[in-house]
Amino acid sequence: MKIIRVLNNSTVISENQEHEEIIALGKGIAYGKKAGDKFDKQKIYKIFTPLSDNQRKLLLETIHETDPIFFQIAQKIVDRLKFEENIELADSVYITLTDHLATSVERAKKGLYLNNKFIWEVKNYYPKEYQYGLWALKLLDAQFDLSFPEDETGFIAVHIISGELGNDISDFSKSVDFIKSITKIVRYYFHINIDYQSLNYNRFAVHLKFFWKAMMYKKDQSSFGDLSQEILNVIKNSDIEAYKCALKIKEYILEKYNYELNNEEIMYLAIHINKIVSGEEKCMKI
Repeated sequence: MKIIRVLNNSTVISENQEHEEIIALGKGIAYGKKAGDKFDKQKIYKIFTPLSDNQRKLLLETIHETDPIFFQIAQKIVDRLKFEENIELADSVYITLTDHLATSVERAKKGLYLNNKFIWEVKNYYPKEYQYGLWALKLLDAQFDLSFPEDETGFIAVHIISGELGNDISDFSKSVDFIKSITKIVRYYFHINIDYQSLNYNRFAVHLKFFWKAMMYKKDQSSFGDLSQEILNVIKNSDIEAYKCALKIKEYILEKYNYELNNEEIMYLAIHINKIVSGEEKCMKI
């Protein structure tokens, strides 16, 4: 691949096979090189293909103002998510995550740390993303000899969550409100305290997270065809209270989001609710 323009030792502007402009990042790929020279594409760890002038401007500004090490750390986070969870974050989230890491380290070196008002929600509603945030925080601490508080774990996790939900950080707070509201319905219906650290609740929260995304972005849900009514009848007969609670949630979602749950969605809710209130959850009655 040929260089069109060198941005720094680790970043160049080039073209792909479709003759589209790309911005390629790779450790030392442009060292000692100039426009017209070839560079080693095996060293590339990230390629951006800007879709608009605004995206290109934001990307170039971030590259000029940010140490390449933060792009590399962000890439490690993205790569691990893709490898272990099959989650691929959009370029826009990759850029905001890189910028956040750089800004956080800059503040931390001055002894300035931010409080995260959503840390409890992240930890309990998005435990998997929280764990990846914790792992990323250890990378930052080791790289820059810092000691970040737990709040920073939550901020990193929010960027990951936003990439999963809709590439918009505002989606995170909306999804948290949704999960919190549905959980509250279950708590009050059964008059129980829920163990937010339990495996069954974590599964319930994950189900709600992806259901919220599907509902908001009108993504197709998996279908069981004609079996859904038959399975739903079994659930209704075996655990009527879980089914009734699911119907309460159906009413709430219809009123709040103008979305009507189908049989399969009610079925899955009832299954998860039943597990939460079962003896496995060891819930304590209020």
